[in-house]
Amino acid sequence: MALSLAQPVLDFLSPISFSPLNLGVQITAVALPCLLLSETAHSSLGRWIFKPLASLGFMVAALAYLPNHVPSSNAPILHLTAVADIPKAIAASGGVLGLATTYVAELKHIIFNVAPTITAAATPVAGAVVHTTYTKAMMGAFVLGAIGDVLLIPKSGFLPGLTSFLAGHAAFMVAFTFHGQDASARQKGLGFIVAMAAVVGPWLLPKIKNRIMRVAVIAYMLVISGMVMTAFGSINSGREYLPERILGALMFFFSDLFVARQHFVHKTVLNKWIGLPLYYIAQLLLASTLRGETPLIR
Repeated sequence: MALSLAQPVLDFLSPISFSPLNLGVQITAVALPCLLLSETAHSSLGRWIFKPLASLGFMVAALAYLPNHVPSSNAPILHLTAVADIPKAIAASGGVLGLATTYVAELKHIIFNVAPTITAAATPVAGAVVHTTYTKAMMGAFVLGAIGDVLLIPKSGFLPGLTSFLAGHAAFMVAFTFHGQDASARQKGLGFIVAMAAVVGPWLLPKIKNRIMRVAVIAYMLVISGMVMTAFGSINSGREYLPERILGALMFFFSDLFVARQHFVHKTVLNKWIGLPLYYIAQLLLASTLRGETPLIR
């Protein structure tokens, strides 16, 4: 009986591909626990080190998920497909130090060779890489998210950080919309948003006394609601069925509730221990959707 009730959930989650061997995933996986410990210890230095590093992880993850990365001469890319490949990679690289050198070389390749192709001109020269609108909009959203993360570190940065994340959600909406929309799936997203608005609005808005901040939060709620709705609508679009868009959007949505709770309702480290993992896993899930966006070579 329990299995039959859980089967729809299992069917929904089964296509998810979340590679623990993606270099960006590994960066975030190392930085996130350190960030949580820094939050617990109220370490400003730890926040300034590990929060940008964790955010760098989801940007690197997105670029590393692009199929075969982007061609580059003699780029020492790691081709790991399973945990069992790690010992082989260590042996092939000449030991742990050699593997670390390979990791650094791949990170350098991703940042200095792959990343610049995202901002390539619309009419590239022959041999240039052309990325899809989805890829470009998603990368824009990740960059804006990383900027927002840094802006939120100081107490005075809440409103600028909120603005950066608002723009990031707008970029996600552009990506999901360009990838295609299914009207019936989008309606389900709308139903979720209406139900959550009926709960979150009366709970949160009366606690925001500053008028400008209240307007900013309402605008943010509208934009993230649009992001969630278009994420629902995009699930059946493209070449693959990718539930990561819905799951990532929902985790992002709930992580923001803990940010709001921390800022306006009740300050406690528990908000960080729940909200931050939700947020970073959401970004990594959304980054994984780029694995089907093959760049073209003109």
